Amino acid sequence: MKKLLFILLIAPFCVFAQDMTSYKAANNITYHIGDTVHLGKPSTPDGNFKYFEVGGWNAVVSRGHNMRIDETYSNRAVVIKSIKKGHVTVHEPGRPPMPGNGPEKLWFVVGAGSISNFNLYIDDAISVCEVTPCQAKATGVVNVADELLKLKKLLDSGGITQAEYDAQKKKLLNQ
Repeated sequence: MKKLLFILLIAPFCVFAQDMTSYKAANNITYHIGDTVHLGKPSTPDGNFKYFEVGGWNAVVSRGHNMRIDETYSNRAVVIKSIKKGHVTVHEPGRPPMPGNGPEKLWFVVGAGSISNFNLYIDDAISVCEVTPCQAKATGVVNVADELLKLKKLLDSGGITQAEYDAQKKKLLNQ
């Protein structure tokens, strides 16, 4: 009887997922449990993180409430507690992942120095720079290290002068 009660009351809120110990993310960084992830800035027009949200039991208790995290977490570090991969269905924005036949997702369960855990959908967060370093976008975001290497090669080959190199380097580093 106790097992049946558990299945009926608790199981609908559990996410059945594969636990992993490491993951190579879209930004070419291999993350492990215990590593620190650096948050960037929120990506939604209303100033909330789209792919970083309340997780764990707090998400179950908060059902029906907005679980999005606002800009107060910008530029903070979070620690990976577990790495999960599974098929989830997000019923509506701000709701925790639920068991389902939706797309397979990978997320980190992270701690941010509070009693709550958070879910961080790492590859999605990287794609919109909610996590740094993020992927360079076609909208003009450049990888400064790569650009400096290109400039140095141009300088060494005589393609640009020292003054041009210094000016471009200064411009890149002040972005």
